[in-house]
Amino acid sequence: MKVELWGTYPPPIGGVSIHIYRLIHNLHKLDSSIILRNFGKHVPDISYVKRVSYPWMEFLLLPFRKKKVIHLHSNNLSAFALFLLLGGRHKVGVTLHNQNLIRETSYIKRKIIQLFLQNAAFVILNDDNYSVKLCSYFRCSNDKFHILPAFLPPTQSEYLGLSNEILLFRKQHSFLFSANAYKLRYENGIDIYGFDLLIQLVRSLKEKGINVGLVFCLPMIGDMEYYQRCLSLIKEMNIDDNILVVQKEMPNGFEVWKLSDLFIRPTYTDIEGISVKEALYCGTPAIASDVCKRPSEAILFKNRNYEDLEEKVLAFYKNHNQSQIRNVSFVDSTVSQLWDIYKSV
Repeated sequence: MKVELWGTYPPPIGGVSIHIYRLIHNLHKLDSSIILRNFGKHVPDISYVKRVSYPWMEFLLLPFRKKKVIHLHSNNLSAFALFLLLGGRHKVGVTLHNQNLIRETSYIKRKIIQLFLQNAAFVILNDDNYSVKLCSYFRCSNDKFHILPAFLPPTQSEYLGLSNEILLFRKQHSFLFSANAYKLRYENGIDIYGFDLLIQLVRSLKEKGINVGLVFCLPMIGDMEYYQRCLSLIKEMNIDDNILVVQKEMPNGFEVWKLSDLFIRPTYTDIEGISVKEALYCGTPAIASDVCKRPSEAILFKNRNYEDLEEKVLAFYKNHNQSQIRNVSFVDSTVSQLWDIYKSV
């Protein structure tokens, strides 16, 4: 049975699209018939990445296409509903890249999620605790749930080098840390990616006499009003020279982490945080919020607790010149395990 991935090939750059980028190229080495139906706007000149011009048409054609394994990389409830209505002849599975489904409050939407998960051929996620919660909450059989890490090592083609702007910024700051966000999200009074915590941290470290710099990679602005508020705050605090916002697509963000003394991921919600593993893989220590299961090598701070974050960063700063930094290796079996799952359904 043929296999198709459904998702977004970068750009835009984000944890999910980078995962898909690495996954489809690795899977294609195992079976050249595997394709990605790309719902993004970019059209790469790659034979096994097929541009989807009309998403609704892909769903309408499902009943008429040969049976296949479809691996969805999305939490989109409309996609869930359409697969339930039109995808019955296919083996449809999904990778959940965040923990948003459990937070849904609408009865109808919860019912769609429940029916989709109950009928899915497989469900991939990286957190066993979240798996238990989903199975309990939506009354699913846990034998179709598989715990696999989403992190895949960067391919050699992803090493593109960094701009002179970033390299110069590095030289100008003795202590450089980096962070990223797919796009800024400000919801219910909370900065989902924690950019506000980082701004506060830069000001505090500067006031303590530390020559600190932050490179913040932001491929998409997202909430423009909040973005402008952040820029105004940075100017008011007189830390313009200490924060470099890289507001463009950067498929090689991991090279920024590698250049840094420290990587920080202060997200309010997460399911893995691929960039944390990228940093550790590159030999850069990482501090992250305790919202999900993290690598044992990462330093954790309490979610949205600025005091705890600053305490952990200062402790790291005082000792980082003496600490022995080493690249962290991760078991790279996700692709082969996925291939086994495809064959088993």
